[in-house]
Amino acid sequence: MVSPKQLLTTIESTILGPTPPSPSQRVELIHALRSSLTTFQSLLSYPPPNPSDRAQVQLKEVRLPDSGSISLDDQDVHIVLKLSDDLHLNEIDCVRLLVSANQEWGLLGREPSEVLRLAAGLWYTGRRDQLTGLYTLLRAVVLDQGLEVDLVADIQKYLEDLINAGLRQRLITLIKELKREEPAGLGGPNSERYILDSKGALVERRAVVLRERLILGHCLVLSVLVVRTTWKPRDSVAKSW
Repeated sequence: MVSPKQLLTTIESTILGPTPPSPSQRVELIHALRSSLTTFQSLLSYPPPNPSDRAQVQLKEVRLPDSGSISLDDQDVHIVLKLSDDLHLNEIDCVRLLVSANQEWGLLGREPSEVLRLAAGLWYTGRRDQLTGLYTLLRAVVLDQGLEVDLVADIQKYLEDLINAGLRQRLITLIKELKREEPAGLGGPNSERYILDSKGALVERRAVVLRERLILGHCLVLSVLVVRTTWKPRDSVAKSW
């Protein structure tokens, strides 16, 4: 499966590049989109916390399917469980997130609060990459950006299949969920209020989530222009905002 960052890079280089995409770029884009079909179908959907996974983390020895066994110390355990509680995210995925943050930033010698914010920021960066990729695809079909007709047709067919499979309803659901004062949304009362973004800047989590809702709203509007619908916005969406 293509990572959100890799997918966004492929989408932007093909669609937003200064020159028309080469045949190899088009092939790479279509391959990446097909590999990411389930990612878009379950947009921003992640496994929830699990008692058995939590117990495994507390034993300080976690086996990752793609990385073998990972040993944790007390600080690692605390950060992983805090991430899980704050983001409503599976504990094993939080371990993987901690490993990725270490590879990205180098966590040795950092304060626990900084490590927590870096890992959370990495997670939100992945979410943003997914949303930006989808938004860019929708714009490519709805707006005349001078792309080749065949490429636009391929992207449109891909989006039509996604929308007909329930993407639009998923967008509406996410807009509602991200409005709530809970871990899966804006954050619960005990959630860390700040994250460190991809540039290492301290930003408020609420602002990041509100930005996600804005992009989701844009995607929802564009989706209606790709595949017409008969539902009434006031019945389905108005109460979400």
